[in-house]
Amino acid sequence: MARGVGVGLRPQFQSNTDLIFKHIDFLEYNQKGTLEMIKQDLEPFVGRIPVLIHSINLSLGSIEPPPQHRIDLLKETVEWAKPSWVSEHLSYSRYEDIEIDNFIAMPYTDEAIEVVSANIRSLQNHLGMTIAMENITHTFTWPGQQYSEAEFIKRVMERSDCGMLLDVTNLYLNSRMHGYDPYEYLETLPKERIMQLHLAGHTEIDGNLIDSHVGGIHPEVLRYAEWVLKQTPCEALVIERDSELYAFDDLMADIQFCRELFNKHRQPMKS
Repeated sequence: MARGVGVGLRPQFQSNTDLIFKHIDFLEYNQKGTLEMIKQDLEPFVGRIPVLIHSINLSLGSIEPPPQHRIDLLKETVEWAKPSWVSEHLSYSRYEDIEIDNFIAMPYTDEAIEVVSANIRSLQNHLGMTIAMENITHTFTWPGQQYSEAEFIKRVMERSDCGMLLDVTNLYLNSRMHGYDPYEYLETLPKERIMQLHLAGHTEIDGNLIDSHVGGIHPEVLRYAEWVLKQTPCEALVIERDSELYAFDDLMADIQFCRELFNKHRQPMKS
């Protein structure tokens, strides 16, 4: 079972298996196009270290269910890799034949809760496991909202009986952009459903906060992560890094911060 400090597997350090096994407790893998590609990437790790599958293209917030071939591929991946759990994004990115390479925030309404919860329940039944839904960053909110973002997430979790991947960097960025209290947000969430955290660095350009996945996790993000470790049963921290990443060694500072944080509140894993 995934527990401790993990990283998202990236091509820049897939050859550094010795460093991964030495410094990391588990891996998170972004679902790719074919089972052959997935096996090629994960073969050195499956059976040797816990793995999580991070799905990125199901658009569970769309009215139409996800394309069957994507569901089937995810099912095949789960059966082969045997991940501790699967995660997806609480968002949508597809309408009929139109699809974008981004995540759009959902309207915080009862209708949206019913749509996304039905898709989540169907996916969980198909996979035979609980999935964790991730909060996304968003630059706008739809008019006519019935709930706050946190209350919306809570109702989706309860209606679909799923878990949560809490991206604490996204929480920080959204709280700054939309002016809400991050601790009130955290208090609203169903704490027992938080299965995993995402932590990443961000970039500020002309006053705009960008979820750029650079190195250097903001101290406030680490404080939110510590709150979660104190208040919830969550035991899985994942470092996301995509920008300014050249080798596994680029992750070491963030790994150390997260390791110290985890060991402070949980039974230590690696030293």
